Amino acid sequence: MTLLPPSRHVDHSSLRGLDLAVIGREDQPFTDRADNTTLYRQVQSAVQTTREKSKQEVKVQLQTMQGQVLTGRQGVDALMKEVKILKEKNEKEEKILLEQKAKMNGEIQKLQETNKNMEARIEELLTAKQPVERGSQQKDPKHPMSDKLAMDKLAATNTGQVKQSVVQAKRKHSGANVRPIRVGQPWVRKVRFGGEGYHRGEFPLGVAVSQDNEVYIADRSNKRIQVFTMDGVYIREFTTTVPGETSKTLKPEDVAVDGNGNLWVVGEDHVVQYSREGTGLVKIDIPHVEFLCCITVAMATEPEQVIVTEYDGENGQLRVFKQDGSDVGIYGSGHRSPTPWWPRYVTVDGKGNILVTDASNHCVHVLDREGNFKFKFGSEGYGESQLKYPRGICVDGMGNIIVADSGSCCVKMFDSQGRFRCNIGSGMKGPCGVAVSPGGDVVVTDWEDCTVSVWTQG
Repeated sequence: MTLLPPSRHVDHSSLRGLDLAVIGREDQPFTDRADNTTLYRQVQSAVQTTREKSKQEVKVQLQTMQGQVLTGRQGVDALMKEVKILKEKNEKEEKILLEQKAKMNGEIQKLQETNKNMEARIEELLTAKQPVERGSQQKDPKHPMSDKLAMDKLAATNTGQVKQSVVQAKRKHSGANVRPIRVGQPWVRKVRFGGEGYHRGEFPLGVAVSQDNEVYIADRSNKRIQVFTMDGVYIREFTTTVPGETSKTLKPEDVAVDGNGNLWVVGEDHVVQYSREGTGLVKIDIPHVEFLCCITVAMATEPEQVIVTEYDGENGQLRVFKQDGSDVGIYGSGHRSPTPWWPRYVTVDGKGNILVTDASNHCVHVLDREGNFKFKFGSEGYGESQLKYPRGICVDGMGNIIVADSGSCCVKMFDSQGRFRCNIGSGMKGPCGVAVSPGGDVVVTDWEDCTVSVWTQG
């Protein structure tokens, strides 16, 4: 193969970085063929050298990039490892904190139980001490007695109070924070709410207070139970629908709370048990009577019994049945009153005694848990120990009997034997239902001005 003769001139720019520069001189022409071959080989060698150098540079750059990628991966792995270590450390510390929190909660609960037991013990001691202080400070001039007889009676009263505190402690949800009544200390109205109409707190009749201080109001006209705090703040309400009869509603006359916190409501010809939220649980049919019925739950009995007052316009009685609706019996035939009695409201004390207000004979009847007559107190009039058309009745944690005396427009307190202690509230229009809170405050409904008031000792 014959090579073409090279150009006499070499373009430096076409070699681009070659180490060989060929310069043709016009005064030295290429005449020798060997010179042409040598030059060509030199050019070929320079090109090869340049290619190898470029490959080497590319290889170096590629290795550098691979090293950078490897270094980046190692950094990511190291970072992930560090994150994992921190996460495990946080989980371990969180577990330790949860264990410490559980331990602290256990200690707090123990302290609360200890405090509760101490408060209960203090109240028990105060209960046992209070009758002694009363007897030492004053004597009833209407019933003079020798010092020995007074001491004997005082000891008996003290023993009865101690036994009563023991019975109260055994009752379900018994309140340990009941304040002892301070003789001579006036009662003041803490709050008053309600008013006639169809809104909250209106048309109140019966009332009950739960162990967690929720006030339940029987609103007959609006066919509902309303719930308030002891400060008169509205919480909720529910319509008194009769279970199994969704189209029928009950007109509640009175309401009571049982040991499990459920509500018992009486009205017209039914007694219905509701949950706290108003779900109908049990329905018991009762005979229709001309005048309103009132209700209470005897929590001192096992099992608990439900007691309802009945009056047909001539005769009255107490109907007693178990919570499943089975009859226990009819009480009150031996009330020993000069005229047929009219049982209005009813309650049960810590010993299981049944207390009933009698609007016909203006007194309170006390029966034992089997319905046998024990004694009665009160007579018609406006004196301290007298009553005029008494209605609502309840017993506080100290055994004191609280009566709403509608004719005198006030609420009175008596001791467990029916002796007058003090007036709780006055200036009312028509005190109707009464209930006492676990702390000793008294809730009163007024059927004439449709209000609810809460009274406390100042």
